[in-house]
Amino acid sequence: MTSRSDLRGALRAYRLWRTHPDIVFTQSIDAHVIGHGVALRARAPHVAAEHGGAGIHRGTHRTLAARLVAPRVARVVAVSRSQLPDLRGLGYREERVRVIPNGLPPLRPVRDRSEVRRELGLADDDVAAVLVAVLRPEKRADRFVDGVARAHSFDPRVRGIVVGGGPLLDEIQAQALAADSGVTVLGQRTDVPELIAAADVVCVTSDVEGLPMSVLEAMALARPIVATDVGGLREIVIPGRTGSLISAADATALSEELLRLASDPARRTAMGEEALRRFNEQYTLERMVDGYVALFSELLDGTVRLA
Repeated sequence: MTSRSDLRGALRAYRLWRTHPDIVFTQSIDAHVIGHGVALRARAPHVAAEHGGAGIHRGTHRTLAARLVAPRVARVVAVSRSQLPDLRGLGYREERVRVIPNGLPPLRPVRDRSEVRRELGLADDDVAAVLVAVLRPEKRADRFVDGVARAHSFDPRVRGIVVGGGPLLDEIQAQALAADSGVTVLGQRTDVPELIAAADVVCVTSDVEGLPMSVLEAMALARPIVATDVGGLREIVIPGRTGSLISAADATALSEELLRLASDPARRTAMGEEALRRFNEQYTLERMVDGYVALFSELLDGTVRLA
């Protein structure tokens, strides 16, 4: 489907029932609606994946569509326990929810950290914080720019890097250029692992989150995390061990934490090492796949009702 009103695309998708699937797996509300029709016609269990953070805004259309499908799916996959109240509110049955956190394979940057830092204009003693996100309102990249700018005014070694495109890209670029913020906005990039490895801290400044991939990438690359205390972030960031959780309502919290980390390289290293250890225990690709294998096996044993 090229858009929600693409009826030809919707019909092509619906005709997938002719492949006689054993399971129909969907992500995003339009896919949930059409996928449920496919599942009913094929008499196959329907699994819906919901990756949105707790409190994420849904328009009227999306809310009504979700409430139509939610009570009828065989299973729904969440990436964080923080999503459970929202999922119940949409009508998903609690006993059908399975929490399977995202996972990643090992990340191996192909370019040297020092080379990437030189390209970014970072000095050896600069402390670089990076934000990787699609620049939508809920990601609050403006909060990141403000926090870095405040820290940079106290300690010029603190620098910021924004990675990602999106509807607010021009606005965030203008904000970063408006003053001596110490923030560079790179836009969309394909070398995210290299950029994270070149940084010293990874930040998430969102108002709403499920389980952001940038945090898992930070952990896989042994980087400490500074994140707002929202959604699933409190499940993966352990304050004082793998990073820090800050209040979204505290305008100075980010800058204060960046200044603390800038003055304590040993603490940054220790947090990064603990983050990597926790990643290897809980957030590998293999662990995620095991979760889906268990779920699909449960559905294929023939005892699940297709209600």
